[in-house]
Amino acid sequence: MNPKIMLKDFPERDYDDAIAFHGHSCGGLAMGYVAALYARNLLNLTYSEDEEVVVITETDSCTVDAIQTILGTTAGKGNLFVNNWGKNAFTFYNRTTGKGVRLIMRPDFFKPDPEMDALRGKVSSETATKEEAERYKTLSKQRVDNILSTPADQIYEVKEPQQSVPEKAKIFDNIICPICQESVGIARCVEIDNQKICPFCAQNKK
Repeated sequence: MNPKIMLKDFPERDYDDAIAFHGHSCGGLAMGYVAALYARNLLNLTYSEDEEVVVITETDSCTVDAIQTILGTTAGKGNLFVNNWGKNAFTFYNRTTGKGVRLIMRPDFFKPDPEMDALRGKVSSETATKEEAERYKTLSKQRVDNILSTPADQIYEVKEPQQSVPEKAKIFDNIICPICQESVGIARCVEIDNQKICPFCAQNKK
């Protein structure tokens, strides 16, 4: 796998690109990859060079990295919003058409795997033997392969968005916080005693 693949300019990216960006393959990354492809097909999406595609995720898990890779949504461009609500749910919008969908993981998709769960704990705590670590790697790969080979509509339920598409990103001027003397975006400032101060100073001033 070539890590430089992310630097190439091409319209469609695949799972290897997601791995190169994220750092490794895992079930979460595969889930995000399937969600991104499903949304792309449902809404006729292409890679978002600007804010043509907007995504709201309800988790901050590995899934988000795959969505960023495939659809070009990032916090820096203002077309990726992360709500850490612990749900495998993602809302996608096509600004051009005005259409959107919310994909929510079907509750019966993942079946409990006691062996994998037990091994995950050992691997995470670095107490797994070499054999246990290899077994966990095998089970993880099987899970990824299962996700990638399962039809998207068997993994995700399609629902209507719960909210309207967010406004486009705005660029605001910066000012100098009168307390810390650091530059801060004026839109993030808090007004206290007729002064606009940065959120950090505002929090510590109260």
